[in-house]
Amino acid sequence: MILKLKLAVGIFLVCGLLSAAPPTCSTGTLASYVALGAEGCTFAGNIFANFTYSAKSGGGAPIVRADQITVVPILLAPETTRFSFSAPWSVGSEQSQDSVIGYTAVLPCGDTRTAQLDLIPGSPQIKGIFGSVMVEESTNVGKLSVFTRCVEVCQTKTIDSLNFSPVSVLLINAYVNITGGNAGASLNEITAQLNLCYLCP
Repeated sequence: MILKLKLAVGIFLVCGLLSAAPPTCSTGTLASYVALGAEGCTFAGNIFANFTYSAKSGGGAPIVRADQITVVPILLAPETTRFSFSAPWSVGSEQSQDSVIGYTAVLPCGDTRTAQLDLIPGSPQIKGIFGSVMVEESTNVGKLSVFTRCVEVCQTKTIDSLNFSPVSVLLINAYVNITGGNAGASLNEITAQLNLCYLCP
């Protein structure tokens, strides 16, 4: 019920049914974005809100905190936005780290164009012959995944894209998993991109 109310408020704001508008999204920590709550922030006509974060680690690796993650909103074109999440994801041999970043995106009302989501990792590194860096983005319009994983031979997927039909609200959860294998692994950032005019000339 609470989530439905939060989404309804966001839809009203985008459709111009409420006079108040959230602040503009700006560079900050993920902790500061979580503190925005249901009001969120506006960026290129979209409202990003309801940021959440959870994390765990194994094998003695440190847990990456929300205040260690830097969020940078980037406008690539009038209808193409990126959120870059930079963090010290790094583990040693036989260690692991997991992070889950969640948020909602309320999109402009009445848009009938095909849109696109892109998921891009920063610079994943596997230091031995075993280990993995995996990022998955689960949404209400589909899933994306990128990875570098090594079991003697390494496999890499450096970008994933998903086209989707118009929706009022995107529900997004990004999962980061780092497994150290025999010598350690690391990742410096992930980038989530939203293009509302994928087929425009």
